[in-house]
Amino acid sequence: MTQPHGGVLQERLVSQEQFVSRAKGLKRITVDARALNDLELLAVGALSPLTGFMNEAAYRSVVESMRLPDGTVWPLPITLAVKDAPNVGESVVLCDDGGREWAVLTVNSKFTRDPKHEAQHVFGTEDVAHPGVAVLLEQPTTLIGGDVEVAPLPSQSFQQYRVTPRAMREEIAKRGWTTVAGFQTRNPIHRAHEALTKVALEVCDGLVLHPLVGETKKDDVPAAARFESYEALVKGYYPPTRTVLAAFPAAMRYAGPREALFHVLVRKNYGVTHLIVGRDHAGVGSYYPPLAAQQLVKRFTFAELGVTPLAFDPTFFCRACGSVASQRTCPHPASEQLALSGTQLRELLHSGRPIPGEVTRPEIAEILRKHVSAPTTPQNGVLLWFTGLSGAGKSTLARSVEAALKKHHRIEVLDGDEIRTTLSKGLGFSKEDRDTNIRRIGMVGRMLARNGVLAIGAAISPYSDTRNEVRAAALKDGVAFVEVHVHAPMETLLERDTKGLYAKALAGEVKHFTGVDDPYEAPATPDLSLDTSTLDTATCTTRILEVLARYGVVP
Repeated sequence: MTQPHGGVLQERLVSQEQFVSRAKGLKRITVDARALNDLELLAVGALSPLTGFMNEAAYRSVVESMRLPDGTVWPLPITLAVKDAPNVGESVVLCDDGGREWAVLTVNSKFTRDPKHEAQHVFGTEDVAHPGVAVLLEQPTTLIGGDVEVAPLPSQSFQQYRVTPRAMREEIAKRGWTTVAGFQTRNPIHRAHEALTKVALEVCDGLVLHPLVGETKKDDVPAAARFESYEALVKGYYPPTRTVLAAFPAAMRYAGPREALFHVLVRKNYGVTHLIVGRDHAGVGSYYPPLAAQQLVKRFTFAELGVTPLAFDPTFFCRACGSVASQRTCPHPASEQLALSGTQLRELLHSGRPIPGEVTRPEIAEILRKHVSAPTTPQNGVLLWFTGLSGAGKSTLARSVEAALKKHHRIEVLDGDEIRTTLSKGLGFSKEDRDTNIRRIGMVGRMLARNGVLAIGAAISPYSDTRNEVRAAALKDGVAFVEVHVHAPMETLLERDTKGLYAKALAGEVKHFTGVDDPYEAPATPDLSLDTSTLDTATCTTRILEVLARYGVVP
């Protein structure tokens, strides 16, 4: 069996008697839920070789080099931020907000961090819209480090599944497994997850499904929903003698590549020998390139990690194949491929739209629906939203729909290029300015729709998070949000580009051009996807009107 990271499982639990004796008379400090997650991991040895919260030397070494001072690979700072910091040499009791005493910390280091410096190194950005950065900037800048002694842990949610590293190692030995694949996720399981974990079972003796149950961001699917979906799937579709389902009591930091490396090392402490490192592992929004996590993990040798990363190609559901596939196995065009991701599944749940069987199994969809409330039926009109690259045909289709319906409806087309010369005059093309422009179009569209106008937005709107924000705001106002993805191959876009902007961007003469050197995040599950290189305007318009018929816009 693989050895713990650093060679020894550093468990920090003490008996109740020892804890009471140590805690008596000490100053109490209340810590947040994320710190409690870290304390539980320290208690059971999951963060080996750490024995407590990092001192200044360890913190600065990890932030700068992803290594502890002795050279051991470690990518994330495990720190404790406090307002009223005790002095070095003091011992304090760490409590939750209900007053329960969790641990005694002996302070051996007290120092100040630069949050922006840490954010840039750990998260690769200082953008406050990044959930990990937002949490970091809300915390005090004073940190204290030192070893912890943790009281016996209380009974918590998913208690029967909170298997410690030592207990997991004993279970692996009992089953006689020599190779063990691990799977980390904060999302409910979808078809791609299922396919990847079963490929891992083909090459390893056993599989540990290890969904995270600690703190996550507000719009993530609740842990209860995620775990129930895993229970149902394991019961019906995995071999029981070769599968273990356990809860991973960590908080998500959304640190992308660094957090993927963290997940590799921590699962090593649980006895895992191979870990699936997915597309955009531990990522959020568009902050990390899709394969950045796999690339970072591969930079380290097996001697340094002690775990073999399983880095599979991105997968999708191919309608022509009738199964989950990848570019390695599927010969069919992109039009036959349905992207599969946790983000996509969350979008479907929060919007109340049906979840196709190609995305996740029907019984899993039903479990998720029980836990995630769908929005109420829209009562106040429709915002029809065209998204796609420049030249795809958004404005053409918007005007075509307008012409088809203007005799019977009040219609306003909010064209992205026109809005930039009026409402958004002065904005540039940074991510922040692009997002501001889309939010403005969305706000005006909602106002129009609430007053009986069919509002049509036609803008590139490159970022999925911002489009989802516009969708959520519309649904909150009782406005239906109908998303149409208009697309065409690059060769078609080049042919249509009379100004030659694509050619200049491809030649490096124009910078920050969406679809060339700036990202465009295509919607995973639009209400309608139209390839204007193969469909004429009349056919596209008819299909759009068919969708609008569901909302009573047309008969």
